[in-house]
Amino acid sequence: MKKRTTFWGTLWVLAFMPGWIVFSLAAEAVLAAEAGEDADKSSSMQMMERVEIIVYGEPSKGGLIERLNTVEKELFGRALPGSISERHSATLNFLEIGTADQPSMLFKLGVAEWIVGQNSQGRKPALKRVEDMETDLDGEMQYGKPLAMRVERLLASLVADPVTFQDVVMPGGTVLKVKFLEELNPSKTKKGDFVRLALTDDLLVNKILVAPKGSLVSTFVREVKPPRPFGVPSEIRLDFRTLVPLGPQRPPVTVGSAAKKAAEDAQKGKDKGEGAMIGAGATSIGAAVVLGPLGLLGGGLIRGSALKIPEGSITFVETSGDIQVSGYPVPESLRIDPGATIRESVTPVRTSSGTSSDGETIQLPAEQKIN
Repeated sequence: MKKRTTFWGTLWVLAFMPGWIVFSLAAEAVLAAEAGEDADKSSSMQMMERVEIIVYGEPSKGGLIERLNTVEKELFGRALPGSISERHSATLNFLEIGTADQPSMLFKLGVAEWIVGQNSQGRKPALKRVEDMETDLDGEMQYGKPLAMRVERLLASLVADPVTFQDVVMPGGTVLKVKFLEELNPSKTKKGDFVRLALTDDLLVNKILVAPKGSLVSTFVREVKPPRPFGVPSEIRLDFRTLVPLGPQRPPVTVGSAAKKAAEDAQKGKDKGEGAMIGAGATSIGAAVVLGPLGLLGGGLIRGSALKIPEGSITFVETSGDIQVSGYPVPESLRIDPGATIRESVTPVRTSSGTSSDGETIQLPAEQKIN
């Protein structure tokens, strides 16, 4: 009854309003509806591009429905039911999040790469990563089969038990040694550029693989200043953001006292890994220390009109706080030399088990209800 009174009361007010007010309210309602539709469309487009970048490495062209049908058939062998937004959500969850019982496809893909080559290839699109492993293991690619099924098939050939995940707490202050995957040049680098840095060692917590060697550390260029008059050198400031591990969590990273001490120890000659040469350089980067052919680089900036950070140069960051992350409980048969890994003593929080796979079946995202 209350709703009915409100409805008729609204009609009464509109009936006695001047025409221009009614028209104004109607126009505002139309604009608001259009704005909502534009926002939904923008969100759908962003999600579509995110899915395509994960699978193919770049966005495709064409209408949303056509593109969504194509990527779903690539992943699952068929299109999923539901609205566009529901299908986007289901696909992204399948790729990046997983369920309470199953890790995501990217998690499984990272585990497979680690088993095969002790290294993650997360900088490559999922399709390319699967094709590379199929070529290495089988000598040929499994064209025509859904990508999710191809991942399950690879895992079935590598490990007897299904891949599961376990949650652990990764302590803040965990030092991560990372290397540049490409040259950083002050004359070419621009604000907002993505800088690719990768772990040089596996990150394990209580025998749980959190991030394999090769996992990316999300880093962006915060500021660039070219060389200025009177000998003022160029400057680059980097923004170290998060580690990209196997699971969906993104542990924030920074340059703190633990990372600086690791750099000091490296400077003293205790760590000259990845071919780094420690000399008398005077270049610095993002408050971290970089070891490379230019020498020891420490402080808050990259300075110099012609100095470069070569591919393979080393720096150190650390996790900025305790965070619960999902990792792969490594079976005894796959245990590696603990001296080559980063380990912390913590207590596991929760364990979830996946269902076994015969290599010929896949678990699709749950069907979405249509209202």
